[in-house]
Amino acid sequence: MNIFNFRRKELALAVAATLATAGASTTYAQEGTSGTQAPKPEISGPAIEEIVVTTRLMDSAQELVLERMEQPFSAEVLGVDQIVRVGDSDVAAALRRVTGLTLIDGQYVYVRGLGERYSSTTLNGALVPSPELSRNVIPLDLFPTSILSSLKVHKAYAPDQPAAFGGGNIDIRTRGVPANPVFSVSVGTGWNSESGDDGLTTLGDGGDLPGPIAAAIRVPGAVEANNQDLMLSLNRDIEIEEDSLDPDFDASITAGNSWLLNDDVEVGVLATVEAKNQFRNEDQVERGFSNPDQIYANVNRTVEEDNLTAALNLELNFQNKHSLATSSYVLQNNEDQSSIVLSHNPDFLFADGQQRKLYATRLEERELIVNQVTGEHIIEDGDFGFVALPDFITAVNVNWIYSDSTARTDIPNATSIQATNTLDPATGRVISSSLSVGSSSQFNFLELEDDVESGGFEVELPFEFANVYGTISGGYQDNTKTRNYYGYTANIEAPGTSNREGTPGQVLSNENLLDPANGFFVTMGSNFGTESYIAAETLQAAFGAFDVTFDNTWRLSGGVRWEDFNRGVLPIDLLDLEGEYIRRLIEDLQNPNQRMAIHADDVYPAIALTYMDQGFMGADDFQVRLGYGKTVVRPDLREVSDVQFIDPELNIRRKGNPNLLFAEIDHLDLRAEWFYGDGSSMTASLFYKEIANPIEEVERPGPQDAKLLSYDNAKTGEIYGIEFEGLKELGSGFFLTGNLVLSDSKVEFSELSAQTSESRRLTGHSEYVVNAQLGYDSDDGRHSVSTVYNVFGERVFFAGLSPSPDAYEEPFHSLDMVYSFYPTDQATIKLKAQNILGEQREFTQGGVTILEEEVGTSLSLDFKWAF
Repeated sequence: MNIFNFRRKELALAVAATLATAGASTTYAQEGTSGTQAPKPEISGPAIEEIVVTTRLMDSAQELVLERMEQPFSAEVLGVDQIVRVGDSDVAAALRRVTGLTLIDGQYVYVRGLGERYSSTTLNGALVPSPELSRNVIPLDLFPTSILSSLKVHKAYAPDQPAAFGGGNIDIRTRGVPANPVFSVSVGTGWNSESGDDGLTTLGDGGDLPGPIAAAIRVPGAVEANNQDLMLSLNRDIEIEEDSLDPDFDASITAGNSWLLNDDVEVGVLATVEAKNQFRNEDQVERGFSNPDQIYANVNRTVEEDNLTAALNLELNFQNKHSLATSSYVLQNNEDQSSIVLSHNPDFLFADGQQRKLYATRLEERELIVNQVTGEHIIEDGDFGFVALPDFITAVNVNWIYSDSTARTDIPNATSIQATNTLDPATGRVISSSLSVGSSSQFNFLELEDDVESGGFEVELPFEFANVYGTISGGYQDNTKTRNYYGYTANIEAPGTSNREGTPGQVLSNENLLDPANGFFVTMGSNFGTESYIAAETLQAAFGAFDVTFDNTWRLSGGVRWEDFNRGVLPIDLLDLEGEYIRRLIEDLQNPNQRMAIHADDVYPAIALTYMDQGFMGADDFQVRLGYGKTVVRPDLREVSDVQFIDPELNIRRKGNPNLLFAEIDHLDLRAEWFYGDGSSMTASLFYKEIANPIEEVERPGPQDAKLLSYDNAKTGEIYGIEFEGLKELGSGFFLTGNLVLSDSKVEFSELSAQTSESRRLTGHSEYVVNAQLGYDSDDGRHSVSTVYNVFGERVFFAGLSPSPDAYEEPFHSLDMVYSFYPTDQATIKLKAQNILGEQREFTQGGVTILEEEVGTSLSLDFKWAF
């Protein structure tokens, strides 16, 4: 949607004013953080972030195990073979299997009990933006496993990673060009027990903000003067009806090859296209904690989801010492929701024969476009005829990356129509239905665009003296990020004297709207304050690191990272035609205590000591590592913007808090690993994190029948625990792998806060997480079976507003099974069952189940042919 372009000039001036003012008056000097004067105004984004994750199955590639062993700081690696083995179709599902990781809403990952704001995601080591409106991290189900090479998860901070590190960093590493010809095609279908028959569909197809309205809001008085024309221009073809749902469908195709042009030069290409479609009934029951018998809602909701992924990789290799590669990705995700909500509250009591009815439609179109260029160079003594390296330097390794990515989200014509049902209290039968008086019909239009440009390089010098060897490295990274978040709300107002009987399509018909006796009219703006904001971030970073091994027994690794961070966030009023709102903003920026523009810089150290031995407890390889790191977690732009937005997953309204401070974290890790010759392994880890100013999700005062969540800083927090992971061959083709995390956390709020619990566990933290897998491979290699179980302990959903207690998400026991049949070397038939136990999501508050959501059991069948 380009309907907002007419405001861009004014907004650009506002951003310039913001950062200019930051340079004049705003230094971010949080306690424990050095503050300096802000530099020249620049708009840009956060640092590149790396991440790491690991689990191993019996058929894991050996290089992944070796990579894990060779990490100087605690890290894990999950290979694509492992992911395919358990039938996970996207990155989010795969990460459920990793020690200490839990999956939220099927899209977001908590690492060691810390919420998604404490984890970060990179693509091939580069920061990319998120098209998700309600989260600060990328929805990981956006990335299909068809483009993956591996997933890497850092659980301990290292100097070459961004200092914005909390629980961990997840690096999605995509496939490179193949050494030999590859071609594969797959097709699949599926079914869900809650969505196998009928669901809700919307007759209309959304539509952008109508041209007449876009033109009228530029001219003072035009909305009032052309009211009827503006009403008729809105797409009111929004009748919701029940219809049969199609089964799931997915298909993909991949092709690639490499060619040797001469003895020195090789070129390669790999291309992938994948498409998916599914319908899901995501019905909910909501209850008010204070009076669940009077405040409750039954939500009938159907979501259609379409995904399209296209990837193209090119690579040029010279003498296996210099490579130049490009990677381009287009990932699209569209969610089309239709829902009907029947609810009661003290103003609409069942006993009085009153019921609220909400008709809602929402199409969310998300797109992520990424273009990356990378280079890897090995420079040795005598190269190019003039390179001369000292005897103790074995080579110079230079790696660099440039990444340019854009995330867009459009919500064209999301509608919310409020109606009132008159009931027979004795039977519950609906006697009549009419649209509510006032601004009962809302039409929302929203656009988000994030642009992130990042680049960096790293130089590594391997060295060796007798029984001492290692590397010295250093590098630089630069990231810029800009965001435009624009929203409009149009309301059709219904006077009490108007004809409001019937469905939305009947009441909002042309004939009814044009009848002067009804008096319908259009207004602009929501009841929730500012609807739009613009923002920008810049981050420059430099690091130096060392990694030294003594006598193949002791290894010392460490270094320091410096980061310089700038941010500007401006709420804007797109209906301010006179510029008065912008002038007030500029005045507010003169206040030395303002939080719209900030600057901070600091240094972040890390160090690790590893002891290595062969034969300890019968292991072929054993190592134990102790590490320390200091990092920072900066709130996301959404969390500091003074704007309300809807979390579409649970239909809960959220609002940012401009006064949020950075959270600073000290990390301690102790990790021991045993690797055995038969492929078995065992890992045990202790971890402790101390957090200053932890960022927590809290409840705010809101409507009597709806939740409003926001964010606050607690005073202090800590989390500590122990992790176990193991892989054991059982014989006869069976093996068992699993992991267990036992942990606890504590967060302390000020006595002046409005929270019910001044001391409690961190939001999203589970005291235990269990993953277990029983696998079988037949001797002839034609059959494999995996049974996978996952459960997390009760976790805090949000902190209750005094005197309401905290809300919790209850444990979800997930049991999945995958059977793969390989009739030929080229063909694979896969049958997968998910949520076999038929669990549903439940959230409780003070013993009251405030939210239930059906999930259903899913079955899928896939066929793949490859050579």
